[in-house]
Order: sequence, then C-alpha cells, then structure tokens
Amino acid sequence: MKFGIVGTNFISELFMEAANELGEIEVVSVCSKKVENANDFARKFEIANVYETYQEMCKSNTIQAVYLAVPNSLHYELSIYFLKHKIPVLCEKPLASNDREVKKMVECARKNNSYLQDGIMPLYTENFKKTKKALAKLGKLRRGVIVYGKYSSRYKDYLDGMNPTTFRRELSTGSIMDLGVYAISIAIGLFGKPKSIHASGILLESGVDGLGTIIFSYDSFELVILHSKVTDTLIKTEIQGENGNIYIDPLNHFNDVYFINCETKKKEQISEEAMGGMIWELKEFLHCVKAGKIQSDKVPHQLSIDIHEILTECRKQIGVVFPSDNF
Repeated sequence: MKFGIVGTNFISELFMEAANELGEIEVVSVCSKKVENANDFARKFEIANVYETYQEMCKSNTIQAVYLAVPNSLHYELSIYFLKHKIPVLCEKPLASNDREVKKMVECARKNNSYLQDGIMPLYTENFKKTKKALAKLGKLRRGVIVYGKYSSRYKDYLDGMNPTTFRRELSTGSIMDLGVYAISIAIGLFGKPKSIHASGILLESGVDGLGTIIFSYDSFELVILHSKVTDTLIKTEIQGENGNIYIDPLNHFNDVYFINCETKKKEQISEEAMGGMIWELKEFLHCVKAGKIQSDKVPHQLSIDIHEILTECRKQIGVVFPSDNF
C-alpha cells in the first residue's frame, strides 16, 4: 500500500521503522509545512515525492493512504480533507482536540465510505488483548492505578520562554492530551466508560496542564489515573483484584505484563515478547482497508468517541480550554 506522511517529527520516524519492518507499506510521498524538513526526511528515508501542502500531496494521485503526524489542533481539518477525497486515514493520537470534532470525523468517514483509524497504539497490541483476557484472574476488581509520566525534554525550553509545541494551548497540547490520553484510552478499553469521573490538574501559564489526576468510579471499584509531562515516575500501572494484581510496564507498549496471586505470591507472565507497538497498528490498518471497512475492528469509532467524551470532560473539569472547544 502506497502511503503519504504529513508531518516529519520523531513519531514519523517510528512510522517509517515499523513500515519498513512490516514490508507491506511503501511510503512514496511526504509533506511538511517547512518544506526543508520534508526534503531532509525524504533524503533520509529515500522517499520519492515531497510536497509543501497536504492538498498538493492528496491531488498528486501518488498515495493510497495517509498517516497524519501533525499538531493535535490540525487532526480534524486534515482528516476531514483526506476522508472526503476517499483516502484512508491513520491519525496520530489524540484523534482530535475534542469529542465534537471526533464525532464529525466519524460522520465524514461514514458518509464518504472512507477508513478512519485512531492512532492510540497500545490498544492494537496482542499484549493488550492478552491483558484484557487476563482480568478474569483478578476475581472481583477493587482498584486500579494507571500511571504515565515523563519529564518532557522540552519542559526546560518552556521554562526558558521558548514556547515549545508541547505546551501550547492553540495546538491542543499538554499532559492530558499527550500522555493522559493513553491512560484514559486503556482504562476505557479494559473496563468501559466509568459511572462518574473527577479530574484535577496543575495548569501552566500557557493554559495547558503540566500534570493531572483523574478518578474513574465504577460499580465495584475505582480507578486512579496519574499523568505528567513535568515530572518522572517509577510507579507501575497496577490493577488490583481480590485474587491478585496485574502489573503493566510501560503503558504505551504493554511489553511487560504479569499477574501476582495474592495468596501464593507466584508471578505469572501474561505478555509475550512484543513487536513494536506501531507494527500492530499498521497490521490492523492494512487488514481493515483491504477488507473494505471504514473502522478498525480493535478500536471501532464508538470507542474513540467514548475516549474523547471522557477526555473532553476531564479538560472541562481541569480548566484546559482550546480554541476549537465550544464550552
């Protein structure tokens, strides 16, 4: 399948590595607002065609699918454009700035019979599937702590007044949109939507959150989500049941998942040796597009809507408001 890439940051390089390893994808075109970046990327990965605008790339008839690795605030605009032109879209996480945009993207995919896939990588992995099946080992669920925190390499730039993209409200960024979205997606993917949520966070002067805490309440258990872009953590994700606990590390890949029985203290490995998470994502994309589908089997559109309804509500409670929001 011939792909075009819009955006040339580090995640685009991960896409290239996964595509090359998979062997069923040929990246033939690349586009960036800064054409010099696109040229550098094309030289590095031997890509034939370079475009300054995504419209030029779309109309060139060189691509059969597109991967969008642009700022969050542009996900909606670009996805809608390619979907209307019948180009299957793999859009990086978060799928859009808010749930209203996600619902319009899904509507556009259905109206144009075009494939739209949410790039929330861990939900596509075989180890995520194994983890969900292994929840039965826990017995009655009681508590979970889902943790994803990294001290951003760009935080010092922010503190020095350099205004990096990582902490800019107009680009729909911040901790919850970058890392919290993983935790929220995994929580909903494993347990469904909660009965109620409570979100708090520490806001930066730029108007986005640096870190936050979210509590999901279910019928018989509660789930605590900790996310941060301004601190590091060694805390592992832990799901607690009356029969034992499941541990997950790291959250974005599910490479190491195991169960510890609370009585015997024996450790049982759940995860297998993992392929790179993006390979699972691309395998799903190829399978579904070839089958003529408009949504992923593993991450259907309704799951993306559920994730973004919760994500948007959390931002409301925290006080993070983006230009595209209507609240």
